[in-house]
This record gives sequence, C-alpha cells and structure tokens, in this order.
Amino acid sequence: MELNQTSICYYDKRLAGISSCTESSDSIVPDTFPDIGRVICAYGTAAVKDRTPQNGRLLISGAVQTTILYQPENTEGLRRLSVPISFAHIEECDGLDADAVCYVSCRVAAVDAVPVNSRKLNVSAQLCFEVECYCKADCQVTEGVELPQIQMLRTPHTVTVVQQAHSCPITILEDVTLQDANDLQLLHTACTLKSTECRAMRGKVVLKGEAVLQCLALQEDDAVRVLSNSTPFTQILEIPDLEEGDPVSVRLAAHEVDCRLEPDGLLSYTISAEAAFTVRGTKSIQQIDDMYIPGKTLQIQEEKATLHSMPPLTPFAAEVNETLQTAQHVSHIIHAGAVCCGAKRNTAANTLQLTAAVQVLYLNDEQQLCALQRTLPLTASCTAMGELSQIELNARAAAAGETGLLLSVAVSGMAALEERCVFRNITALEESEAPKNNDGVTLVLRYIDQEQALWEVAKSCGTTMEAIRRANDLPPDAVSASKTMLLIPIQA
Repeated sequence: MELNQTSICYYDKRLAGISSCTESSDSIVPDTFPDIGRVICAYGTAAVKDRTPQNGRLLISGAVQTTILYQPENTEGLRRLSVPISFAHIEECDGLDADAVCYVSCRVAAVDAVPVNSRKLNVSAQLCFEVECYCKADCQVTEGVELPQIQMLRTPHTVTVVQQAHSCPITILEDVTLQDANDLQLLHTACTLKSTECRAMRGKVVLKGEAVLQCLALQEDDAVRVLSNSTPFTQILEIPDLEEGDPVSVRLAAHEVDCRLEPDGLLSYTISAEAAFTVRGTKSIQQIDDMYIPGKTLQIQEEKATLHSMPPLTPFAAEVNETLQTAQHVSHIIHAGAVCCGAKRNTAANTLQLTAAVQVLYLNDEQQLCALQRTLPLTASCTAMGELSQIELNARAAAAGETGLLLSVAVSGMAALEERCVFRNITALEESEAPKNNDGVTLVLRYIDQEQALWEVAKSCGTTMEAIRRANDLPPDAVSASKTMLLIPIQA
C-alpha cells in the first residue's frame, strides 16, 4: 500500500514574550564634580551588542548608558553624570538552535540612582526584552492511503505558517538642525522605528519607515526641554528567497543610538537597528479522522504531527487612565513616558493586564525640577483575540488636584489567534481478515432514533456510507440520519 504523505517545511516560533532583568553598578563622582545634594532624575539608553542563539538558550548582552541629573550640595545649578552599566541576559528555550532567526528589542524601563554618600552612587537599570525566535521545522502529515476498498473520513484543514524568516541589520544616519537648540546639553534620547511600507521584490525587499527621536536636553539656565525629530528612511535589502509580491511583514528594533547635539543646534545621529522579516503562507491539509476497510481489520502505526499555525497579525488599541499621587503640587509637566514590562489578556473580562514602568518629569510650584517613577499595574479594555505582541505605550500626564497626576496611557499592539494543530502521520498500515459474525446475513434493517452519523453506522456494520445511501435513496451528500428505518447492506 502507498501512503500519501505531505511534508510541510516552515519556521516554528519557539520563543516569544516579554521578560526583564535588573543590572546595577556603583559609581564614584569624579573629582571635578561637586558633591551630590539631591538626585532629581535618571534615564538610560540600552545598546545591544550581541544576541546569540545557542542550543536551548538565547544570550543577549550589551550596555546601558545611564544619565543622572542631580543638584549639588550647597551649590546652585544642576549637574549631569553618566554611568555605564553592562548587562548579560539569558532566555532559556527548549528546541532553540544556533541557526534560529531572532528578533530582540531591549528598552530601559527605569533607572534608579541612590546616593551611598555625597561622592558615591548606586545605579540600577531595569531592562525589558521583547524577543521572538524562529527555527526551521518539518511536519509530516498523512493525507490519504492508496488501498482498495479503504474508507476514510477526512476533514479539510487550512493552516497558516511562516514560510520564511530573515533578520537583517540596517543603519540610519541623519544630520538635522533644530530650531532654538543652541548650547543645549543632551540628557536622554529615545528612539522609535516605524515601518510605513514593506514590499517584496525578486530577491529583495523595499523597506520604508520613520525614525522618531525624542530627546531631553538641558539649557544653560538649567531648564529641561523636549526635542523631537522624525526622519523618513528607505532601505533596499537583499533576501534571495523572496519572490515578487510575497506577503512580507517586518519588525524593527533599534539596537544602538549614537546621538550628538552640537553647540549650533545640529543634531547628528546614527541608529544601528535590526529588521526581522517574515513571510506567511497558507497550506490546505486533508486531516484523516478515521479509516476502515469493510470486513477487514486494520493495524495502524502512527505518530502525532504538530504544526504551529500562525495567522496574520491584526492591530488593536486601548487606553487607560490612572491617578497618581505626588509629594507636591504639579505646576508644569515636562515629559511623560512609559515602557511595557509585561502583558496578558483576561479572556473572560475582555481586558488587558499590563505592567508599565512610568516616569514623569515636572516642575513644582517653586519651579523646582522633580520626577515621579513608578511601576504600575494597568487594566485596559481590549477585545483583541489571541496572542499579543508588539505592545507600545504612549503616556501623557496632566496635573490633577493639589498633589496628583492624571496619567493617560494609549496602548497599541498586534494580536493573532495562533494554535498548535495536531495531525495524524501514519507510518505503517496492515490489513487482515476480520472474524465473520453475520451468519451469512447480507441485509440488516435498523431503526435510527437519535441522530447518528452514517459513518458510524457503516463502520459498525462493515459496509460503506455509499452503500447505505443507495439502499435508502438518500442524497449523495447525506452524512447522518434520525427517526427513520435504514436498510443496511452487509458486504460478504
């Protein structure tokens, strides 16, 4: 006998999710700097130097450049102190191999700077990693058997798989002159990359997008300003396996941002980033639910074949408001930011449970610079179905009452109804004569009370559905019967 088997080669998503770690370092204030009086705020920018998949784990390493703004002891003005912190993070994952295609996004959720004394700081940085790793996989599925008289009950099943996965480095360089930005000192730079077009050509992909930079800068009068700049970019990347019109999608992550602000207001930056591409395609499979041969006994050897179905992503959006208490009245909001440290969906309540690291920079009534830094649980209404990914938070803040802040967080992301599909892969099939127990009877009359599938009737009586349909003048597409008398021909 011949087994009709289908081999499906695809990329299986072995690792996906959001995780975090905290790294710390002690730093001595340089001799040329005054003693620390009060730490006002601290920020950090992460640079991913290496992301190496290994057997069973993913190693991510790099450095965080932290910036601490403090008020000197018994001295006017503000001082900026930079402290580097190295990090190494490991994601454990069974089945991950050295050839995996990996996407890694690393963000600094919070930086905490605690003075040990007036000349020493303990600086810790909380890092959030969003990762996706794809490994080549092969799934064998038996869709049919070439054997006379065999009866098969099959169900068509459509799955969507990642047919291709690629990761490409990209670099974005830009010089832009900012208005009224002379003699500013950069405190912190945050970079977001957005894709506006991703189009497959033969052996290439055309990627268009925007690099959005938001910078905090310190003026000569110690006032903090927010500088924003958006630069469009176009990249044409070589991907040999792509064909014209392939449905390619992309995820972008900035791995390192080198940003300089010259005294004349010229902002120069170099962004080293990663573009992770996936191409999805559909496969139609005839799933074998059951089989038999009338009058015969089948010995079946089989194994389970598991396939990860990953349909295209759909966008979702939500918004959540939260009131936070501060130590003093808020006079003016300078900047608000939030980073997602974790997310899960409550299916029963149609809500999204978030963990967000929030930082708000503001002025009090005495026009002193103050910062609020919290890690908050947030609950947002969300009807998105399936696995969640690519979650972005956009925070805004406003004064509320005497000592409060109204925090509004806009949530956006993607969702997909992924599933692990299990199919039968038959490896061997043998037939043998079944014992005769019908005593020569060739026709049975049976009353069907409750609705019953014709397949079950035919299998139990050692005949076929087609024979039952012909004997009872049933339509060719009839699959069940109820409240009727059936003539059931028995094959000798």
